[in-house]
Formats: sequence, C-alpha cells, structure tokens
Amino acid sequence: MPHSRPRSRIVRRISSLALVAAGVCLGANTASASGFSVARFGGEHGHPASANPTSVYYNPAGMALSKDTHILIDANLVGRFVTYDRPESALSPSNPGAYAPAANAGEASLSNFIASPALFLTTDFGSDVFYFGTGVYFPFGGQATWKQNADFEGDQEAPGAVAGTQRWHTMDGTVRSMYITFATAFKLKKAGVTLGLSHSIIKSEFDTIRARNPDGSDDLVSGGALKEGRAWLQVEGWQYGIAGGLTWDISKLWNKQEELIFGVSYTSQPNVTGGMTLKGKLQTVLSLNSPTVDDVELTQTLPDILRFGFRYKPSSKYELRVFGDYQRWSLMQKQCITKPRAECDLTGEDPSLSRKEQREAIFDNPAGYGAEVEGSDVVQNIPRYWKDAGGVRVSASYWFIDPLETYFGLGYDSSAVPDETLDASLLDLEKMTVSIGAKWQAAKWFALAATATQVIYFKKDTTGKSIFNEVSGASKQPSSSGVYSQFITIGNIYTEFMF
Repeated sequence: MPHSRPRSRIVRRISSLALVAAGVCLGANTASASGFSVARFGGEHGHPASANPTSVYYNPAGMALSKDTHILIDANLVGRFVTYDRPESALSPSNPGAYAPAANAGEASLSNFIASPALFLTTDFGSDVFYFGTGVYFPFGGQATWKQNADFEGDQEAPGAVAGTQRWHTMDGTVRSMYITFATAFKLKKAGVTLGLSHSIIKSEFDTIRARNPDGSDDLVSGGALKEGRAWLQVEGWQYGIAGGLTWDISKLWNKQEELIFGVSYTSQPNVTGGMTLKGKLQTVLSLNSPTVDDVELTQTLPDILRFGFRYKPSSKYELRVFGDYQRWSLMQKQCITKPRAECDLTGEDPSLSRKEQREAIFDNPAGYGAEVEGSDVVQNIPRYWKDAGGVRVSASYWFIDPLETYFGLGYDSSAVPDETLDASLLDLEKMTVSIGAKWQAAKWFALAATATQVIYFKKDTTGKSIFNEVSGASKQPSSSGVYSQFITIGNIYTEFMF
C-alpha cells in the first residue's frame, strides 16, 4: 500500500495525541460495585448501620451511635485485571481487504494498580444529642490504561492498531466524582433512634481518549490513506448532593445486653433531581482533517442510592451484619457531547415512555435511534440505557481477645449495564465478593484495620448483541461485542483516632 505525505502527518498526530493523553490520566477508584460505584471505604465496617466515621457517607445518622471525636484515614489499594476478546464478527470495515482483521479483532488487556484515599471526621462536641461530621472521598469512579498491542508496534499500514482492539471505546481514561461532605445528626435517646442529614459538594471529572471515525466505523484506512482518528475528551464540573437516614436500636425494646441496630439511608444523585453537565474541551484528529479543539459539554446522570443494614451483637464475642443497597442506574440513559448550552436532540426518543420501555424500544429498533435532529448541535452521543442494580453483603466478626476483632464477609452485586451497551470504557459485570480482615484496638485512642476483598466477576459474552454499530448519526460507533472478563483484588487499610 503506498504511503502518502498526508498519511504520515496523521500517523505523527495520532502518536503524539495518544502520548499526551496517556500522561494526564490520574489514578482513581476502580469499579467494584454496581455501575461504577466504588464505595468500599471502611471495609466490612462501611455500611448504613455502622457507628464509625464512614457513616458520613453511608448513613449520616450513624454518627450519633459513637461518642467523642473520631478521625478515620482510609486507603483502598486496588489491583485490576481485564481482558476483552473482540471477534471478527464485530468488525464493520467498508473495505474488508484493506487491512488484516487482527488489527481490529482479538484480545486486549489491562493490568492497573492504583490507590484511593479517603478522610472522615465525626464529633459529638461533648454532648449526647448533637453530632457533626465531614469527609473527603471518591464514591464513583473508574480508571483504565490498556496495554499496547505489540504485534502492531511500528506498523505503518495500521498504525492505530497498536492501541488494542478495545480502542474504539477507550484507550486511557479516568471517570471520578469527589465528594466533600458536611453532616449533622441528632439522637433521640429514649426512643433509641438517631437521625442524620448531609450536604455534599461534588467535583466530577471525565478524561478519556478513544479511536474515532467521523462515520462511526472501525475503518483503519480508506483509499490508500489513513482513516482512523482519535478523540480526546476532558470535561469537569461541580454538583450538589444531599443524603439522609436514620438508625434504630431495636434491642432497647427487650434486652439492653444485646445490640441490634437497624439503619436505612438515601443518597441523592448529583444535582439531586437532575443530571450533571460537565464542561471542557474535545480534541480530535479525524481522517485527513487538521486537528481541532472545541468547547463542549458532556451531560450524564448518576444514580441515587437507597441503603439498608442490620448489625446484631448478642455478646462481646460475636457480631453479625447484613447490609445492601439499591442504585437507580436506570437514570444513566446516555452520555451526550454537545456544543455549549445545546440540547441533546436525537431521533428515536419518546418522552412518553418509561425508562425501561425506552430501553426496550431502542434495543428492538436501534436503527431508528441516535441521529441528531436537524439544526441541533450534538457532537457525539453514547447510548447507555442502564438498569437499576444493587447488592447485598453478609459479614460476621469474632473477638479472640478484647482488642482483636476478626471478620469475614460474602456479597453479591448485580450489573447495571445491558449486554447491548456494554463496552470496555465503563465495564460492569455481575460479581461476588469475598472479604477477610481484622481490626486491632491498639489503645483506647487508636485502632488499625485491614481488609482483603476478592471481587469475582462472571464472564460475559455479548457477541452479536451490541447496538453501537446499528444506531444512527452521532450515536454510531464500532460494535463492542465480545467476551469480557475482569478480576479485582482490593486491600483496604484504615486507621481510626479517638479522643
């Protein structure tokens, strides 16, 4: 195949843009619950019936179950391993003989090791009625840096293929929301009830680079010239959220020697009743066009969450916990990139349908969805149409000696992502979790806890199910069909200071 000077310039542009993007992707949390919810701080002590400072997030009413002032410093150390095997049936080349199928089909993988910190503080101000807490933490997020495909290193016929077969959906990316929370709680001592409310300032960021063609295909070349391009999106924004909850010491009704605490809480979606708008830049190198940098906005909606939990301690030696959550990921219908202050006007959307009915209608007839309405300013739209999801965990503790608590946990989390819109950029699969750990109360004022959690994902085969290459216009992109597998190990460590 002849080499042209324009194509050489595009090769240099692709290489330089990819290198720049790889350098800006910061470490973040790794999805280990439903959707890309990643709230694992506190290990087996992080739940809506807990009395420790993580209650600032899980259930602000739990702050009133503790005494004095507590500071908790938490860190999750995560190892994440993913493979995506894209079959040749997922390819959609305009000219099948232009390049080897291996440039777009086969296995891609990543191995990421990251750390995520969190900080919480609670205090009773010396009273047994009013409590205050604050925290800084990352309950939503994900990070991916995919391995290069060594088979295409230096390949001049298909230079983009070195970024892996998953590159049409992600190459390097960070999605995260940081919460800065202020919470208050009150105790109704005679009733054994506590009530809590929190307010959060939220900073959300989206930084990702992917391969992209103007027509949404996965062509590498066209007419002897390089066609494959790159799109790098960097957007951010601020939101506001609230949460509230209660706890009830049910054991006060019959036996004060036992402890049976029930907790329930609600956490709003960012911006409470509406989606979020993130603002920033979209840099593109498409076909033989010159690179462009445009001001854009990304609109998306994260879920609100209902949590519940029981904590039962019949004696000083044993404790049993059951807790779970329900997350309304069905609010995440699409991620739409538009010009500033524009609406995401697309064909095939029927506001009279429920979210579930809309999802079913689009999956049944994807070709009728996604083209931008004439005159609109839609740059790109990624249909998601996720489902509500959640999970439940059971854990138990045993004290061999008074200062040493050991514990074990087992859990299940469903997947929020339908097969039709599952891709490598926001990967979520059904999963089981197994945890083991210990907490050492080294002194009255200091405790140290460590938890190891293995997240066991169920492999998913979506071959022939992806709708991305069947939708129209600004929504069209290469098929994400294939076989996905994931393996995550989480080490949680926290120290708690009491005074």
